[in-house]
Amino acid sequence: MTKETQRQPQSVEHGIPPVFDGRSEVLVLGTMPSPKSREAGFFYGHPQNRFWRVLAALFDEPVPESNAERADLLLRHHIALWDVLASCDIEGASDASIRNARPNDLSRILHAAPVRHVFCTGATSARLYGKLCEPICGIAAQKLPSTSPANAAWSLPRLVEACRPVAEAVTCFEPPVLDVSAVVALERAIAAAGTPLDRLMRRAGRFLAYEARKMLKGRTAGGNIAAESGAAGADVPLVAVGAAADFDASSAADGARHRGCRREGPVVVFCGSGNNGGDGWVAAEYLDRWGIPVRVVTARAPEDLTALSDRAAVLVAPNDGEVADLLAASPLAIDAILGTGFSHDAVKAPFYRWIRALNAARVRGTVVVAADVPSGLSAQTGAAAADTVRADVTVTMIAPKPGLYIVRDQGCAGRGGAEGEPLAVQVPGGQAGAATAPLVPAPCCGRIRVAPLAYIEPLLEAAAG
Repeated sequence: MTKETQRQPQSVEHGIPPVFDGRSEVLVLGTMPSPKSREAGFFYGHPQNRFWRVLAALFDEPVPESNAERADLLLRHHIALWDVLASCDIEGASDASIRNARPNDLSRILHAAPVRHVFCTGATSARLYGKLCEPICGIAAQKLPSTSPANAAWSLPRLVEACRPVAEAVTCFEPPVLDVSAVVALERAIAAAGTPLDRLMRRAGRFLAYEARKMLKGRTAGGNIAAESGAAGADVPLVAVGAAADFDASSAADGARHRGCRREGPVVVFCGSGNNGGDGWVAAEYLDRWGIPVRVVTARAPEDLTALSDRAAVLVAPNDGEVADLLAASPLAIDAILGTGFSHDAVKAPFYRWIRALNAARVRGTVVVAADVPSGLSAQTGAAAADTVRADVTVTMIAPKPGLYIVRDQGCAGRGGAEGEPLAVQVPGGQAGAATAPLVPAPCCGRIRVAPLAYIEPLLEAAAG
């Protein structure tokens, strides 16, 4: 479309269905999809629009990369998304030029979902909602600033703070502690619902890289955004350090920082041969893409190493001296060696040597991030092998597993055993079940962050029913 054409009023029909379900508590409304959004077939589709970066920052997540991930993010956080208008005459993407506006029928959302709050992005959206929709809906809307690139006066951190009422208005879903077998069944259900396992792995690896990058950046004052990253924001994580993202002051990561430990070497990613190793490879790819130096340690390199820009970044079956030298300069290492399927008393070579090197490096100040479960720990029983990684952060995928936690006090006896013992969760028939004992991370796990990866609430309800 030429600039001259854009200046000519066009009669535009909306054409993009709303995102909502029966759990949506908040309704966010724009005015009308821009030409770029209509081309992308989804809301806020202009690559410079900051809506998705703002939403990701509010919930401390990586920025979604596809329309499916954007819809998933909305549903997971009980947010409905649509626009005020069903049709209008408009010049390009200029809200000021709108004429002959006809509103969307918002009752299809409000009658199906327990919406308690309505937010409008931008002055035109708020004005048209107040004129055309509020008299029918009966819910007053709160105006949010526009996330359009045209609203250049608003920086990204300022937008995030202004939009924080959206996050405060929704009920956070806390996934239950699930047996490993239940998580496997849940992964199959996620795949059957339309998100293949390879796509789940990419989401897991990206979340792992996001947390690692956040650890590298460290704390920021006041819980605000650490950096405004990337023009498009499609594949660069937006770091929002708030209550959910903050670090435990007693963690070894902070201890290393307080000791003034500064290391300029690469992030080292230890990849095993299973799915956990696959998460590590994806994390390394994203770190490399974001300009963070990275080295992958692997016992057996996959055939395709094109994910990393530098093939020399891969060390295949290195000796102990090479591993120690690499870790000596590394500020952070990722443990993606063994996954949730591990349940042995001992770890085989060369992995046990890598674990020992990781633990030694951590004592000297390297921050360790574990993928799904610290290698050597049984995600189901909490039994630890002779060689088990001691992590500062464990990024566990989809839902917490019982082996990551211990019982806090004797009052929980019968639900997990005596104080300090692993948490026991019984899930009959492999269906979803929740632990009722207080959840305290096992010492080797450090802080536990659950990477949601998919919208699982309806799947858990179906499994429980």
